[in-house]
Amino acid sequence: MLHPEYMAKVTIIGPDTEMEKTIQALHTMGVLHIVDHVKKEDLDIGAPMERASMLSDLLVRTRALCTASGIKEAPLPAKESFSLDAIGKEIRNSEKKITAWQETIRDSSSEIKKKEEMKEKLAFLGPLQLNPELLGPYESIDVFAGYLSDVDIFITDLKKLTQRYHLAQFGNKIALFVEKEKSKDVQQLLSRYIFSPMDLSLLSGLKGNISENMAALDKAIQLSVQQKQKVLEYLDEFKEEHAQKWLKYAFYLEKELEKAEAPLKFAKTGEAFIIQGWVPEQKTEKTVEILNQATKGRLYIEKKQADKKDIVPVELENPKAVRPFEFLMKLYTLPSYKEIDPTFFLFMSFPLLFGFMLGDMGYGITSLILFWLLKKKFRQASAFFSTLMFASLATIFFGALFGEFFGEEVLLGYHLPHILSRADQLMLLLAVALVVGVIHVNMGIVLGFLNELKAHGFKKAFFEKISWIILQIGVALLAVSYLHYLPISPAYGYIVAIMAVVFLYIGEGINGMVELPGIFSNILSYARLMAIGLASVQLALVINEFAKEFFHAGGISIIWGILLLVVGHAINIIVGLLGSFLHSLRLHYVEFFTKFFKGGGTPFQAFGLKTYGG
Repeated sequence: MLHPEYMAKVTIIGPDTEMEKTIQALHTMGVLHIVDHVKKEDLDIGAPMERASMLSDLLVRTRALCTASGIKEAPLPAKESFSLDAIGKEIRNSEKKITAWQETIRDSSSEIKKKEEMKEKLAFLGPLQLNPELLGPYESIDVFAGYLSDVDIFITDLKKLTQRYHLAQFGNKIALFVEKEKSKDVQQLLSRYIFSPMDLSLLSGLKGNISENMAALDKAIQLSVQQKQKVLEYLDEFKEEHAQKWLKYAFYLEKELEKAEAPLKFAKTGEAFIIQGWVPEQKTEKTVEILNQATKGRLYIEKKQADKKDIVPVELENPKAVRPFEFLMKLYTLPSYKEIDPTFFLFMSFPLLFGFMLGDMGYGITSLILFWLLKKKFRQASAFFSTLMFASLATIFFGALFGEFFGEEVLLGYHLPHILSRADQLMLLLAVALVVGVIHVNMGIVLGFLNELKAHGFKKAFFEKISWIILQIGVALLAVSYLHYLPISPAYGYIVAIMAVVFLYIGEGINGMVELPGIFSNILSYARLMAIGLASVQLALVINEFAKEFFHAGGISIIWGILLLVVGHAINIIVGLLGSFLHSLRLHYVEFFTKFFKGGGTPFQAFGLKTYGG
C-alpha cells in the first residue's frame, strides 16, 4: 500500500518457431511491461509479422466506419475472435454501400444548391419583367445584368457611346442589351459606375415565364430533398445496425495488430528472439508456468530483482477505498519505484483539509448528492467524483463540529451544537489551522526521512530531514520562552536552532540555507484553511440576512427571498467547492509533497488490451 507494486525483471529467450505462441500467451495474461529493445551491433530489432500491414489497413478502415457511426463504447467478451477474411469482406461491402449513399447525398445537395441559385437569379429578373429566354444567347447582342449605382448618369454617358441599346431597370437593378461592336466600350463605362454583375448563365435554356420556372424549380428542389432524406435514413439505419459489430471488429483488430507488431520491441538474433520487461513479483511464477505450457518448455526465462540503476515501471497498489485518489496522484506525477507511494496519505488528509475549509452540513449534503449523481452519469470520471464524495463526507463532519447548516448556527430556533464557531472564534480557528499545518508538513518530513533512509542510509536521512524538525523545535522553544509560556531561558532555543542549521548545512549544503525560511512559510500557508472557510461562511450569512429581509416584507417578496437563497447558496457552494479543491491540492502538491516526494515514475503498461466497457 505504501509502496508501488513490487516488480521482477524478466528476460525471455526462445526460438523463432515459438515467438507467436509466446506473444499470444503474454497478450492473454496482460502482465508483462515490455522494455523496448534498442538496436545494437550484435542484437537487431525484430520485424513485425507478415499480417501486420493487412491488419493496420483493416483497422484504419474499420475505425473510420466506427467514427462515422458515432459509436464510442460497447461491452465485448475478452476472448471473442473473428476471421480476418470475413472482416475484410464485410468492411469492403460496407464501405461500398456507404460511399454510394454518400455520393447520392452529395449529388442531391449539389442539385438543391444549383436550383436555389437559379431561383435567386429568377428573383433578380422578376422586377425587370424579363423572361429567362430573353437573355439569349444572341449572335450580335451582348447582355449585361447586375447592380449599378447612378443609373441616370450612366444612361446619359451611354447615349454618347451608342443609341442602339435596350435597358430594363428597377431601382439599381439593370439588364442592358447592346450590340457586340460596342460591348467593350460599354463594359469600361459600367466599371466606372461600380457595376456588380449578376451571372445568369444558369438560366440558359429555360423557357416560359418566371412564375412557371419558379414553380418547376420548387418542385425539383422538393424531390431532391425527399431523395436526400430517404438516403440519409437508409444510411443512418445501416450505421445503427452495424455499428456495434464494427466496434467489435476494431477492438479485435487492435488486439491482433498489437500482437503482430510486438516483435518490433524484441531483440533478434539469427534464429531466436529476446524479450525483456517487468512483471509484478507476485505474478511471476504463474507467468513462467503459463509460458512453459504454451511453448512446451522451449523458452529460457530469467527472473531478477530490480537494482538501483533500473528504471522500474510503477503500478500503484492500494486498497479499494484508496484507489480513487490515484487520480490525484496521476494528475501530479507517479512516484518513482523506490519512493513511498503518497496515495494513502492523500486519502487520509485531502478530504480533511477540504472539509475543514468548506465545513458546512448543508453544503456537504448537497455536494455529496451532486457528486453521486455525476458519478452515475459520467462513469469514466468515477474516480474523480469518488474523491469528491469523500471530501463531501468530511465537509458534513466538520459542519457538525462547527455547528453550521447553510451558514446558520441556529436552525428553526434550535441552536446547533458545535465545538468551534467559525463566526466568532477566529483566532482559535487560525491556531487550529496552523497546528494542522505543523502536523501535515512534519508528516511529509518524516516520510522524506524514510525515503532517504531506504535510499542513502541513516546519516544522510538524518541531516537532510530530521534537521528541519530540530529547527522547528528550536524556534518553538524561543517562542515559548519569550512569551513566558514556560520558565526556560531563550538560550536553549538558540542552541537547538543553531545546531539544526549546522546539521542542515551538512545535509543539504547551501541549498538548505536558502530554503530555511521556506519551512515556516509552508506552515503559515495553512492559514488558508481558516481564510477560505471564513469567506464561505460570511457569504452564506450575508445571503441569509438578505433573504430574511424579503421574508419579513411578505407577499411576492417571499418568492424573491427563496430565489435569493437558492441562487446565492448555489453560487457559494460552487465557489466553495472550487476553492476548497484547489487549495487542498496546493497544500499537498506544494507544502506536503516537496518534503519527501520527487516523482517521475514510468507508468506500468502491460502488453495486452483491456476489453471495451471494462
